[in-house]
Amino acid sequence: MTAQNQTVLLLEPESSGLDLIKAAARLGFRVHIFDHRPLEELGAAARQAVNDKTADYRRVDVRATHTAVAAAKELSARTPLSAVIPGFEYAVPAAAAIAAALALPGLDPQDAEALREKDLMKTRLQEAGVAVAAGVCFDLAQAAQATREFARTVGFPAVIKPVDGSGSLLVRRVDDAAQLNAYLELCRRGTVDSMGRPMGAHLLLERYVPGAEYSVEGYVSGHDVTVVAVTQKQLGAEPDFAELGHIVDAPLGAAERHALEATATAAVRALGLTLGVFHLEARLADDGPVVMEIGARLPGDRIPVLVSQVHGVDLAQTMIRCHTGLPLSPATPRPRARVAASQFFTVETASTLQDPDLLARQLSTLEGCVEAVVTCEPGALLLPATDWRQRFGRLIVTAPDRARLETVLAEAHHLIRTAVRVHDR
Repeated sequence: MTAQNQTVLLLEPESSGLDLIKAAARLGFRVHIFDHRPLEELGAAARQAVNDKTADYRRVDVRATHTAVAAAKELSARTPLSAVIPGFEYAVPAAAAIAAALALPGLDPQDAEALREKDLMKTRLQEAGVAVAAGVCFDLAQAAQATREFARTVGFPAVIKPVDGSGSLLVRRVDDAAQLNAYLELCRRGTVDSMGRPMGAHLLLERYVPGAEYSVEGYVSGHDVTVVAVTQKQLGAEPDFAELGHIVDAPLGAAERHALEATATAAVRALGLTLGVFHLEARLADDGPVVMEIGARLPGDRIPVLVSQVHGVDLAQTMIRCHTGLPLSPATPRPRARVAASQFFTVETASTLQDPDLLARQLSTLEGCVEAVVTCEPGALLLPATDWRQRFGRLIVTAPDRARLETVLAEAHHLIRTAVRVHDR
C-alpha cells in the first residue's frame, strides 16, 4: 500500500504521542486528530500542525465510545482511513473500538480494556503465569472490607494506586493501616483530574516489591514480539514514585536482561497485544522480574528519543508502520556502547529559579546534549516532586560510555543546584 491520499486518525496525542503527528507526515499520511480538549489545550506540536494545515482537528469526546465511533465513521466517509492510533494511554480502548467498527487493524476491544484497567491486567497476567504483585482492587465504598482482607492476607508495606491512572499520579507506598487510611481520606475529599479524567474512585492495593525498576520498549507486528531496549528507571524518594530520569540501555547482565525481555514477551502475548509499540514496567526482584504494568502505546518521558539515539529505531514511525501495514524500516546504525539519558529537574525543598533561560543555555553546552528545556517561569515556586507535575525541566544527553555519561550528568546536576535558591518564606 502507499500513503498517498490516506489518513491516519490520531486520538488524544500527548507526551510522546505528539511525535506521531510528524512521524505520520514523514511517511506521507494526512493526520486527523480527535481530542476531547479544545485546540488551545493541546500540545504545541498538535497546535502547530493544525495551524500549518498539515493536520486536521475535531473536538470529540473520545471517552464516550459511541460518540468516538460515530465521528470516525463520518470521517471515513470523507477520506480513506488507514489506521486509528492512540496518542496517549487513555485512548487505547477507544482506538480499539473504532478500529473494530471500521475493520481497520487494531487490538481486540476486550484486550484493550485489559491493557488499561490494572485489575483486569493483573488477572490476565496471573492466569498466564506472569509474575505480578499480589493485591486487591476496590471502590472507595468498599475500602474498609477490602483493606482489612489485604492486611490479613498480604500485609504491609504496600503500594496503592488508581486502577486506571497514568504518570505516577496518586501512586504511593503505605507502610501501615494509618498511612493507608490517610491516603483513602485524601481520595474521599476529591478525585485527581488527569486530562479531564477523574482518578481515585477505583483503587488497586498491592504488595510492595523491592528491587530496581526497569522498562522494556518494543513492538509487535505480525504477532512477532520485538524488544528494542531495556531502560533503567530513576525514581524519587518513596513513599512517592516520581520518575526523575531514564537511561538506555540499562546496565544489566545477560541473564537479567534475558529475564526482563522474556517476561515482556510473555506479558504482551497474555494481554493480547498484537499490534504496535509497547512499554512495560517491571521491578527486578530477587526471584526475577515482577510486572507493574504495560501500556499499548509509546513510552513517555522522552524515552523514544533515547531509543533512537542508542538503537537507531524511531518508535513513533514504527507505531505508524505497524498500524498501517507499511514494512518496518531497519534500524539506523549507531556507535556501539553509546548510552543516552533523560533527566528531569526537581528540588528537595521549596525553591525558586530566577533565570530559566540562563540555565537552559548552560545545560545546552554540555557534552552530548540533545535537548535542554526549562519549563518554569522566572521566580515560580518549585516544590519537591511527588509525580511528573512538579518537574520543571528536562535534559537529554548521549555519551560514548556509561562513565562519561555519569560525569556529564553530575555536571548537569551541579548547574541545576547552583541555579535554584531555597524559597524565602
